[in-house]
Amino acid sequence: MLKDILSLPSRGGNRRPRIVFFHLPRTGGTALVKDVLFPNFRQSRWCHVNCGKDLKPVDDSHDPLAWSEAKRGRIRLLAGHMPFGLERHFPGPSEYVTLLRDPISRTVSDYYHCRENSTNSAHAAACSLSLTEFVERGYGLTHNCYTSLLSNAVYGAEFQTGDEMLSAARANLARFALVGITEMFDISIVRICERYHLVRFPLTASNRNDATPEGNDISSEERAVISRYNHYDQLLYEEYRTKFCTRVEPVSLSAQAMIS
Repeated sequence: MLKDILSLPSRGGNRRPRIVFFHLPRTGGTALVKDVLFPNFRQSRWCHVNCGKDLKPVDDSHDPLAWSEAKRGRIRLLAGHMPFGLERHFPGPSEYVTLLRDPISRTVSDYYHCRENSTNSAHAAACSLSLTEFVERGYGLTHNCYTSLLSNAVYGAEFQTGDEMLSAARANLARFALVGITEMFDISIVRICERYHLVRFPLTASNRNDATPEGNDISSEERAVISRYNHYDQLLYEEYRTKFCTRVEPVSLSAQAMIS
């Protein structure tokens, strides 16, 4: 099915591009989607997806592949966890947007998220293992999460080497119109809203990403282990953080609590 998604031709047009928010886990995307993006569109104009590894919808998310082409064509915002290329099923031009977070902080957040979420498949492991053990055994999304998702490896794309997977992820990420940085969350929101002429609604506490306990510091050993298993993600993050920082506006940091 992944091949079917990627084999469809891209269909452009003269209308304003659809926003495709490619939600990478534990980056603050939930707050961005629910507090800023969704409120800017009527419900009939947005589609929230959460594709499992088998590409089927999970957690009662939308199943746009079961919709008519006319209904997909009316969608102005496609957001959620999805394979890269899903937008090809939606008539008209689309632009990708995402957030990247420091891979070490993201991995720590993933660990605590799994501990707190009893329905998560890695919940039992997170409750019984230390952070280091959890990462070393590859539970959750602790091994190059960005690279695996952006390259579609999570959805079945096959690569001979890790470098090949990184190249695919980098090529896909280069097609994004805007890559925000979680550690500069407010500035990222401003840039997204400016690009697409959106109203910047206030963030709410109900959508904050508070999996990581406040004041949690990891040891040098834990940091080294996480870095070892997220080398490719670190390369992507540093590259796009550098690009992002070439243009920085002074904005308040009121949203920092949303990304802990």
